[in-house]
Amino acid sequence: MPTAHVRPQVPAGRPPFPRRARSRSLPCLVVLATLLTLPLAAHEGHEHFPIGSWFFWPDYTLDARAANYPGPREPEPQTPFDWLDTDTPPLRLFGELPTDRRARLIDADRIPTHTFSLELWLVDHVNQPVSALVTARGRRPEDPPAWAVTYRRGAVRFLLRSGAMDEPVVLDAPRAPTFKKYWRHIIASYDGDRVRLYLNGELALEEVAGGTLSMPREPEFEIAAYLAREPYMTLPNLVREVRLYDDDIGPTQARERFEALSRLVEEGRIFADLFHFNAGPALTFMSRTNAHLTWETDRPARAVVRYGTRLPGDQTLTLPEARSIQHAVLTGLDPETPYFYQVTAIDEGGEEIDSGPLTFKTAVEEGSPFGFAIIGDTEARPHVNDRIAKAIWGERPDFILNVGDLTDGGQEHHKFEWNLEYFLGMNQVLGRIPLFPVPGNGESDLHWYRRYHGMPQPADRYTFRYGNAEFFMLDSNRPMGPGSEQYAWLETRLRASTARWKFACHHHPVYTSDEDDYGNTWRGPSALGDANPRGAVALYERYGVDIVFYGHIHAYERTWPMLEGQVQTQRGVRYIQTGGAGGNLEDFTPNRNAFSNKLFRGHHYCLIRLHQDHLSFQMFDTDGRLRDAFELRK
Repeated sequence: MPTAHVRPQVPAGRPPFPRRARSRSLPCLVVLATLLTLPLAAHEGHEHFPIGSWFFWPDYTLDARAANYPGPREPEPQTPFDWLDTDTPPLRLFGELPTDRRARLIDADRIPTHTFSLELWLVDHVNQPVSALVTARGRRPEDPPAWAVTYRRGAVRFLLRSGAMDEPVVLDAPRAPTFKKYWRHIIASYDGDRVRLYLNGELALEEVAGGTLSMPREPEFEIAAYLAREPYMTLPNLVREVRLYDDDIGPTQARERFEALSRLVEEGRIFADLFHFNAGPALTFMSRTNAHLTWETDRPARAVVRYGTRLPGDQTLTLPEARSIQHAVLTGLDPETPYFYQVTAIDEGGEEIDSGPLTFKTAVEEGSPFGFAIIGDTEARPHVNDRIAKAIWGERPDFILNVGDLTDGGQEHHKFEWNLEYFLGMNQVLGRIPLFPVPGNGESDLHWYRRYHGMPQPADRYTFRYGNAEFFMLDSNRPMGPGSEQYAWLETRLRASTARWKFACHHHPVYTSDEDDYGNTWRGPSALGDANPRGAVALYERYGVDIVFYGHIHAYERTWPMLEGQVQTQRGVRYIQTGGAGGNLEDFTPNRNAFSNKLFRGHHYCLIRLHQDHLSFQMFDTDGRLRDAFELRK
């Protein structure tokens, strides 16, 4: 972080970002082809190799002795620091100061002074405006940058100063094309004569410049992110790769680079040239005697799981068939017992990677105390997921419920939302604490949802018993009312349940004070809930369900105990909306609703501790502050 917030001053008449010149409209071509590991093809008789290449991937691991990143990964680019050092004063971008910077990633004498190309690959999958800057600038405040590439909310600008021009050239693309809705590939190049901007592999803008670059006296290469409106977000959440070349890249090479990077996203691969885990290992189901593990490697691989009650593990499970997504069920385990496990994957060439040692505990016996966490709508913000994962781990719950929208659009064609977002933030805790999810509308085709989880079939609805409680996991994307298959299934299982405590989970809300999802309450009335899950309320009331958990609305709400649509504190069902684990926050109706007991607008997670007839509930925000609590006794 900068040590001083000083806006660099430049000579009058030469602002860092002057009025921009617009050029022709932006074409967009999306092609999936070559591999990232190939060098750029010959252009003017030679191959293009970067003089600097920086790949960014957030280091989301648990703290202390639980820290473990499964398998190999690319090292994080590091800015060198002397024993005593000072930062270059930061550049303001659209009036904002950077929240995350990487400087001096390349020696000053290697920064190109004539021809060059800058490549930027980024993902913008948040609702608040965030920005990125890559520049060759001066260490002194009064020196303007030789060139700068900026991104903000889909707009791309390329500024360049050369000795042959009185004023800098600015190429302005107000609506850069996207790949998979959120990814953008940018190449800014200068051949000594023309300035060019390539967007998603296609030439979008160009202008005449000419001459040697107007380099500052003390040049410095810098990558900066402006993320103040997205708490906890860091530069690697926005910028995924930057490359610097000392010559210009032509149309063929620009297209090949875009094709290579877009293919990685299409396949959900994290690293281009490493054999690695791109999901898991994760605990995707747990009972008193069985543990279900799931993981994915970037290529087909066979696997060996070693496990036991002490390291290195005295039992082995071998999966001889080479697959990318693997499931392993460890059977014959002792109830309520801590175990260690380690997954080794072997690709078809014999290369091995391993997860490192991980831990889990089997489900508890009937009368034992236990605790669990409840989250929902983890979608799209791994930087928030990371905060919540670490906070949950700090409480050491026995398992986690996720009430849906693990992703906000992770259907079959958006695999990257699982590998490059959801597992990025949550994998650190899912390798040690089992997850029990329900599907949301964000993964409604269930394609990857089913492949990444090991729930009993059918995957869209199931029950499980834990201690003296039973959980009824439902799919509110499917009909839930009387006459539906799911209603009949739920009634059969509720009627047969002998559990002391009963909890139901689905994605869509029965009661909600959301401002506009079920009618714009700033203009008229609202249904204040979803008609489909309301169809199951009669079953919840008839069979004594204690609490119903759901999400969909990205805020927290706890109702009064409800019976037949009225507050009934003795025999009613409590409904808890907990959709605050990552999705863009939503707001409430302008007036309080009769069913509403507690509201909170903010990212959050819930914890329940349960022993025999005593239940304790708490809800915390991402800074660890207690925001709601209550207790129940049977």
